[in-house]
Amino acid sequence: MDIYSRKRDLLKKYLNNDCSQDELEELLGYLKSDEGEVYEEVTADLWKNISEERHIDEQNAHALIENAVNAGKSAEHARYRPIRWYSMAAAALLVLAIGVTLIYLIPNGKRQPAVAVGQAAKPYKKDIKPGGIKAILRAGQSQVLLNKRDTSFMLAGNTVDIKQGDVKVDREMPVEYTLITPKGGEYSIILSDGTKVWLNADSKLVYPSVFNGNMRKVQLTGEAYFDVKTDADHPFIVHTERQDIRVLGTEFNIQAYPDEQKSVTTLVNGKVQVNSNGESVQLAQGQEAVLGEVQDGSGAHVLVQKADIKQAIAWKEGYFRFDYTDIHEIMRRLSRWYDVEVSFESGVGHKEFLAFINRNNNISEILGMLEGTGEIHFKIEGRKVTVMGGGQ
Repeated sequence: MDIYSRKRDLLKKYLNNDCSQDELEELLGYLKSDEGEVYEEVTADLWKNISEERHIDEQNAHALIENAVNAGKSAEHARYRPIRWYSMAAAALLVLAIGVTLIYLIPNGKRQPAVAVGQAAKPYKKDIKPGGIKAILRAGQSQVLLNKRDTSFMLAGNTVDIKQGDVKVDREMPVEYTLITPKGGEYSIILSDGTKVWLNADSKLVYPSVFNGNMRKVQLTGEAYFDVKTDADHPFIVHTERQDIRVLGTEFNIQAYPDEQKSVTTLVNGKVQVNSNGESVQLAQGQEAVLGEVQDGSGAHVLVQKADIKQAIAWKEGYFRFDYTDIHEIMRRLSRWYDVEVSFESGVGHKEFLAFINRNNNISEILGMLEGTGEIHFKIEGRKVTVMGGGQ
């Protein structure tokens, strides 16, 4: 067997978690000695196969590897426990292959990765499983628990069909429906005009069984991704507590949780208009509108900026993606998906992380990897998670 084939064979085994200790040491030896040659040679024809087999978007996969390599190169110059970039490339490949997570701690608010951890995560005695497909569909005083991928039933005079986890109403009479995803739940729905909506955990969508009049109006609390059916004569309006989003046909994400300081509308395709407190802004593809309090005390204003689309819609693709995200915001997102109560002990402070995390992990796997930075610790008691400082 030639050296290239040997390297490729070893990396394939590594990605399939099938390396012996001797083979792993041999592979690491190649990675160290080649200074990236293995990565460049072998990943070109591997990452495409990985993305197809494991249903991972090719573009996201390639970007993740590049980001990991660049971050690893920067880490070599950090003052805190740096690691070699080839280890970062290998860790990125593991993310693609088996859902292992890449995490960095950003110390003291400095925008430079300093600590990186890979797959190691200690188990907790009492673990908590991730959320899944479940919701409540209400009409008036009636409601139905949705926890099956394929079923049908009658609700408020209409036939409700569920196929592959998508809700669709065959309308016989106009009714206002409310779809509620609890903490630990997510669901998707097809509206009467063909618009599709994905609802994240701890969210609520109010919508009609059939759209009447000149406008298509829905109301959102929480987070949702919209793929709006184009209809130039009937604008689509999403109303939240703090803003209205007006579109004709487009794809966008709205995060409007009551416990978050900011509401964010991220435009993936098309154009949208965001209206709030007398302000009106129009977003172009790749932009986001951030609504939040400004430091001068003048109230809430809309800020238009370039969007990190991959981070905004990661939840829809089955991942958490944190880019310089504070631990308090990270724990709010985890609390919604794992249906846990989170508390902080004094001394935790402001800690930012870069992370790409599969939402199918049990909570112990995620918390264990965060603990791997040595800067933070956790305690699980029932469905309560306590966050403690690194010295605990």
